[in-house]
Amino acid sequence: MKNIKISKLKSYTILIVMILLTSVTQLYAEENSILPQTSKSKYPSTTISNEEVSIDVFLPDAKKGFYRSTTYDWSGIIGKVKYKNHDYFNPWKDTHNPMDPLDVFGIAESSNEIALSNQVDTFIRLGVGIIQKIKNSNSHVYKILDHGTWKVSQGKDWITFKHTIKSDFGYAYEYEKTIQLKGKGFHIKHTLKNIGEKEINFDQYQHHFFMIDNPTDFSSLRIKYPFKLSSTSDTKEMVDVNGNSVRLLEELKSGNSIFIDLEGYKNAADYNKFNIENEKTGAGMMMAIDQPIVGAKLQLNNKTWCPEHKIQLSIPSNEEKTWTSKYFVYENSKLNNAVDLAYSKVEIEPEVYAIMKEKWGDKFQHVTYPQQFLINVVEVNPGESIQSAMDKVSESGGGVVLLKKGIHYLNTTLVPKSKVMLAGERRSETIVMQGPELTNSGINLEPTPQVTDFIMRDFILQGTRSEERVNGIRTSGKNGMRHNRFMLQNVTVRDWSAQGVHMKRTDNIVMDNCDFQYNGSGGSLFHNVYFLYNKNILQSDCNMSNPILGKGNKYTSCEFVLAQRCEIRNANDNGVQADHEEAEYIFFHKYNISECKNAALWFPCENYYDKWNYTEDPKYAPQNIIINKCEIVNNGYGALWRKVGGVYIIDSKFNNKELDLVLYKCGVTKENSKFLKGNIDYESIDDWPQDVSTLW
Repeated sequence: MKNIKISKLKSYTILIVMILLTSVTQLYAEENSILPQTSKSKYPSTTISNEEVSIDVFLPDAKKGFYRSTTYDWSGIIGKVKYKNHDYFNPWKDTHNPMDPLDVFGIAESSNEIALSNQVDTFIRLGVGIIQKIKNSNSHVYKILDHGTWKVSQGKDWITFKHTIKSDFGYAYEYEKTIQLKGKGFHIKHTLKNIGEKEINFDQYQHHFFMIDNPTDFSSLRIKYPFKLSSTSDTKEMVDVNGNSVRLLEELKSGNSIFIDLEGYKNAADYNKFNIENEKTGAGMMMAIDQPIVGAKLQLNNKTWCPEHKIQLSIPSNEEKTWTSKYFVYENSKLNNAVDLAYSKVEIEPEVYAIMKEKWGDKFQHVTYPQQFLINVVEVNPGESIQSAMDKVSESGGGVVLLKKGIHYLNTTLVPKSKVMLAGERRSETIVMQGPELTNSGINLEPTPQVTDFIMRDFILQGTRSEERVNGIRTSGKNGMRHNRFMLQNVTVRDWSAQGVHMKRTDNIVMDNCDFQYNGSGGSLFHNVYFLYNKNILQSDCNMSNPILGKGNKYTSCEFVLAQRCEIRNANDNGVQADHEEAEYIFFHKYNISECKNAALWFPCENYYDKWNYTEDPKYAPQNIIINKCEIVNNGYGALWRKVGGVYIIDSKFNNKELDLVLYKCGVTKENSKFLKGNIDYESIDDWPQDVSTLW
């Protein structure tokens, strides 16, 4: 993040130079555009909201916009986030100048030069346009040569910006940014399609100018990261960078700013987050981005705290890239960092129920949630026995095992117990770590005794990618006495050498807001998530990206599955596999799959127990599938299906490298969907693509 101080006289001088060097229509300099402006109402903006959160968003406008300079992306500058009676952002300067390159507040994004022309002083900046540096002027002042075209669409709880730029020096893009409210939070989803001749490479920065509840004393703010921090920056002995948190030791005076380069992050899941909280009012916000961070900075002054993440992006010609920032707001009502132990049920969008009713009638069986037993709470500090606490709580009739913040090492496998919730004090700070002596599973459950009503919440289950094939979570029931009613909410499972999560003959499974990434380093038969012989599964807002060698998610002999708002990216194998007997009534809603080497959706028809001999029996292929509002893009193939029937593809987008749908004797109905690469339907297995095996 750059910081400059410009006197009013100097500001006016720079802006006058800009006006003289550019046309009025280029810079849209109004009569008082260089005068300080304090009222947000002067600028085009809109509000999106749901029952929990409201957001004020500034709209791109070259003549009247809140921001009309060249540093920050014009789309989706968020000026205000409100949750209950808490405000997270407000103007932190006394005046505002829309032509000042650095004058923003709230949440804003910026990038370096996305593309350079042969003329060194002309380049493209994402969400701004084609711009040119003005000679002999301040280094932040540029002239906009081409704004490109903007389109904005909006619903009650979402807004989408579309920006198109085409240059005469080989670079062009279509950029889409959507801000979508999600319960007590919101997502910012970016999709950048390279429609030019040259590869696009650039860095993007996410800036957050926090003023949580307008504190008069910023010592009440604390920011925390999911890794041990270090920094060589000069904090002037006024800022404490200790452990995984940053706080003020002394109130900053007006005009003082401190810039801190933070170190300690890694290129791995869950290092790309932070949590900031006003410990006096209890209001907090968590932010995470689904890309590896390559830089982390923090700017502090007496008006705002600004954490910043840096990511790197590369998009070859005729390809596209999607990345998402996720935000969650909360209120710590007890003001003592206590955990709200009760789980929240998943919000299923009304259209899902409507489509199920239309296509399937009353055949779909929804999940049954576990019972909660919250009266009895046993706290476990790092180094103490988690298993002993679970045994004690279960024997007393049920309750909560609350893991205190820190690292809990596992040298022996944890065995789940009925009527127990295993909860972390805070997800980003409570880590259950594979110890050097653990060689089986982190959490393991054999067929007997039967376990019901087991809940896991708010912690990280961290593997080490050990040479031994070790699962993160494994449950194995048996017919007639299956394990039942299991829930994972706000849980991260990563870096396990075998399955991240493997659940077998376990019914009524809920996975909500979970992150299952970087698992399966032990071989291609190990996946981020593997369901086998299960009924009644609900997955919501889960990320199964980056499986090391296997698949993102495998559904074998699974019946009554609803997976909504989930994501799989960057698989070396297939993204999703569904197969075998009793694999039916599977509903994918807003399930986005991209950048899988083979197929995004792999639905074979072989007998699981004789999979090396080719068969054509529909009972071994999944039946009755609904794919609604999904994006299946940039994979080798979109779908490779054989003998799959009763499929509806509704309002979805397919755009893959080879083909979108490769079908063999399938029953597929397409409704209002796009298949940009094309489909093929084979009548003979001999025509199946030679580069794709007919077997597993």
